[in-house]
Order: sequence, then C-alpha cells, then structure tokens
Amino acid sequence: MRRLIISIVLTLLLTFWGHRLYLTEAGFDGKLFIIIITLSYMICYKLVQYLARFKIIENNSRIDIVFVVCAVAFMFVPILHINRDEVSVQENRTLAKYVPLIDDDSGTINYNFGKDFENWFNDRFFGRRQFINLSKRIDLFINNEMKNFDAMAGKENWLFTKRWNSEDMFRNKYLFDDEDLAKLKLRLESLQMWLARHHIKLYLMLVPDKERLYGEYYPDGYTKINAQAKIEQVYEFVKNNTDIPVVYPIKALEKAKKDHLLFYKTGTHWNHRGAYVAYLEMMKMLKKDFPSLRILSEKDFNIAPQFSADEDIANALGIDAKSIFPKEDMTYDVFELKKTTTSVVHEFVNKKLRIETFDYVSSNPANKLTAIFYADSQFLRMSWYVAESFKKMQHIYVGYGRDFDIPYMAADIENFAPDILVIGTGERFINRLMKLETPEQ
Repeated sequence: MRRLIISIVLTLLLTFWGHRLYLTEAGFDGKLFIIIITLSYMICYKLVQYLARFKIIENNSRIDIVFVVCAVAFMFVPILHINRDEVSVQENRTLAKYVPLIDDDSGTINYNFGKDFENWFNDRFFGRRQFINLSKRIDLFINNEMKNFDAMAGKENWLFTKRWNSEDMFRNKYLFDDEDLAKLKLRLESLQMWLARHHIKLYLMLVPDKERLYGEYYPDGYTKINAQAKIEQVYEFVKNNTDIPVVYPIKALEKAKKDHLLFYKTGTHWNHRGAYVAYLEMMKMLKKDFPSLRILSEKDFNIAPQFSADEDIANALGIDAKSIFPKEDMTYDVFELKKTTTSVVHEFVNKKLRIETFDYVSSNPANKLTAIFYADSQFLRMSWYVAESFKKMQHIYVGYGRDFDIPYMAADIENFAPDILVIGTGERFINRLMKLETPEQ
C-alpha cells in the first residue's frame, strides 16, 4: 500500500514537471496528457518497486539509492523548459511543429506521431544548445573537425553552410538550360511590363554567396564541375538579352577583399563593409536613371572595428563561436550613420507566410524618390542607410528561402506607388527567380 501511495505522489509530481509537453502550441492536448500520466505511473511504480528491492533484498546503501534516483531525475531535465518559438533566428530555420496523435477535426490517427513528436522535442528541449555546444567541443578536441548535416568548417576558421544545396552551388554543378533561361526572360519581362503600367522601374540585384568570394577557404575535395556559376549565367543572360538593369557586385567585392574582410567567418551574410561595397554598386546602377539620387560616402559614417559577428552557421554547428574562435576572427568594421533622417515601422503582413515589411520615411526634404526593395536578409545589412536616399522606402523581406509573393503584395505595391522596385536575391536562392509571378493584368 505504501509503494502504491508513493508511486501516485511521484506520478503527480512527474506529470506536473512534464506539463510543458502536453501544453503544446495548440493548447491542452488531453490525449497526450493521458499518455504521459499513464507512462509516468508505470515508470514511478516500477522505480519504487526497484528501489525497495535495491534496499531490502540486495541490502544496498542509501548512497546507491540516491545515485539511482538522481540518475533517473536527470533524465527529465530536458522537459524543464520547452522552446515555443516558431523560428530559430540563430539557425535561420523554421522549428518542427507539434503534430497531435489524433487530429481533432478529422479524427484520423497520426501513425507518424512518434517521429513527429521526436522531431518537435529535439528542436525544443531544455539545454539543447548547451548539449550541442559540448558535443562539438568534444568532437573538435578529438577529431579536430566540425561538421554536421547543416554546416561545416573550412580552412582558417571559416565556416560554411551546407543547406540549400550550397555545396552543389559552389561546385557549379547545375546550370540553367536554354528553356529555363527563356522562361526566366518571360517572367522578368512580364513583371517589368506590369510595373511599367504603374510607372515603376524594375531592377535586379544578385548577391554572391560567401563561398563564391572566399572559395579558397572552402574544405578540400569540392572540385568545380562547370567553369561558370549559375548566378554568373543569370547575370550575363539578363544583361545581354533584356533591358532590365542588373547588378552583380562580385568584381567590386573581389577588389575590396584585398584590404578588408567582407563576410562573417561564422555566418552566411556579408558584414557591414561587404554590404557597403555592394551598396555602392547598386546605387550607381540606380543613379544612371535617377541622377538626383544621393549616394552616401564613408564620410557619412563612423566606422570602427567591433567584436561582433553573424553566427548563423556557428549556431547550426551548435557551437558558441565567441568562446571558441580568436577575438580577431569575430571583429569586423561596423558602420554607424553620423546623422540619420529616417524612421521605420516593422509589420508582419502575414505571419503564416512570414511576409514582413519595413517601412522607412525620411525627413530630408531633398529626397523626392520612393522605392521598394523586394529582397532577402542580405539587404538587411544596408537597408537602414539605403533609406536615407529616398522620401519613402519599403523593404519587403523574403527571408528563410521563401519565394517572392508579388501577386499577394500587388495591392501594397500599387498603393505605395514607388518609382523603383528592386528584386534582390542571394545566390543560394537564385532558383526562385524561376518562380517569379506577375499579378493578373
């Protein structure tokens, strides 16, 4: 009888301890609660029975019993806190969602519940980053290498992503064929015509991946399959076969890298210096059509090296880069405007589709133009000062590899009535240009 009472008390404590599991994103999951409380009772009853035998029959000491209890209790530490975020900013990816055992609407049984629950829990358990960081430190100490499914270390502390087919992209494995390029031309020119009817000028900006600029630090064994990269193919084709202005700032970046670090060693993005080099090339392109456009010089900024870095690749590897790498590998030029004239409002247009906008308004009376930049996270490194050249500027953010949703945003674009619309994409997402859609005419 005493064992039964102790088992029930432990079950209630364990169920309360694990309440974060059955309080899922969708609310209270009664079916999961029943499963947890049943399993908890079975575990507690068996544990109490085992400890009784441990003490009475095998005559073990209290220290042995305490050790067993602590070992079992440690197994439940990961449920002390469950991460409820939808997106991991550090890893730049969407976290696994909770999928119930039985769908409340249809009543169907999820036969993949075990795998779905494992994926959900693995993304969210307490101490996940610390455990991964410890594992990577041990692996670095033993094997002197860092890599996993999402990322890998190159030479001289340069880290590279493996996501989004980046390895194949680096090797120039796949190129567009003539049919693909014809479709690309049709999509771009169709969008150009729709924008022209609203008196909006279309531009295209192509951003090279870090490994395109710093390929010498890529791990050995990745041989080039084709001489030309897909992003170079798109740049040459658009420049030679359409009248859409396009910028691909690789030459300017290659020149600047002789004197400066332009990308973060531990992340996928260019740093402030790299973004500024690309900014100059982009603004020179726009100024050809709009001569009054103001371009900021380095004199407009306070520029100083700071211990700061983008760490999305380091986080994908599960390491704390600031504690592992030398300080000089985490120190980069940081640009700060001496005088700002803009204010910004950030809005989630559609959280489910992860469509968000940044709307800038400048108080500078000299600015007459308006612009929309439909671009990804690379543009975030310069958007706050690009806005200094426009009366109004909107950044429609297409992060996390999402496709452009131009038909969905058509009314917003028309109401904003920009003079300029720039489509910007990073190299690893170049294929989404093939999915560009034009709003209904």
